[in-house]
Amino acid sequence: MKLLLLDLDDTLLQDLPVSRAVLEDLGRKAGVEGFFARVKARAEALFREAPFYPWAEAIGHSALEALWARYSTPGLEALAAWAGPFRERVFREALEEAGGAPERARELAEAFFRERRRYPLYPEAEAFLAEARRRGLALALLTNGVPDLQRESSSGRGLPTTSPWSSSPGRWGSASPTPGSSAWPSAPLGWPRRRRPWWGTTPRRTSGGPAWRGCGPYGWTGACGRRTRRPPPTSGWET
Repeated sequence: MKLLLLDLDDTLLQDLPVSRAVLEDLGRKAGVEGFFARVKARAEALFREAPFYPWAEAIGHSALEALWARYSTPGLEALAAWAGPFRERVFREALEEAGGAPERARELAEAFFRERRRYPLYPEAEAFLAEARRRGLALALLTNGVPDLQRESSSGRGLPTTSPWSSSPGRWGSASPTPGSSAWPSAPLGWPRRRRPWWGTTPRRTSGGPAWRGCGPYGWTGACGRRTRRPPPTSGWET
């Protein structure tokens, strides 16, 4: 093994659990219950109406991410202009559904935008990364979503964001598991595909692409808040 391809959200970084915790806390402060589920449902429904939804789906950018992405990447100015009204509408409809005060929608949308900027690693991720570096493995970080949000999430925990071994599908126009998204780091090195293991979140969405390309044994750790406690292995590195 020479190169290890790593997913970011809900593999190294806790993503959905953080969004859930922040939204539930905001809901309690607003006097409503089940706020995470209500906001998530409204965000997903309204996100599908966005004119750029097919592009967002192609690069793996989610409705919940749209509630706190800055859209500061050049070329995303239209999304930045769209985001404010979208967020306010999501929170207003979620509050109305929960019997809360819809006039607090903008306040809560802005609070989520601020407070969601937390980037906790999973407990086992630090040890895993340290062991990989100790063994001299090249680590490639391949993420889904808009580039500025992924750079912010990565840099928030000191993960590489300017290295040639980091990328987001906003640069390539396709997200994992499409084959092209997983081939870019190792192809220039001329390494056999069996020497390009991948570790990600789910067999279908994250780890499938490398398998389609014939990459080496890959693993997964669960997904979307239902994460099984299966950290990347620290033994059997000689695959």
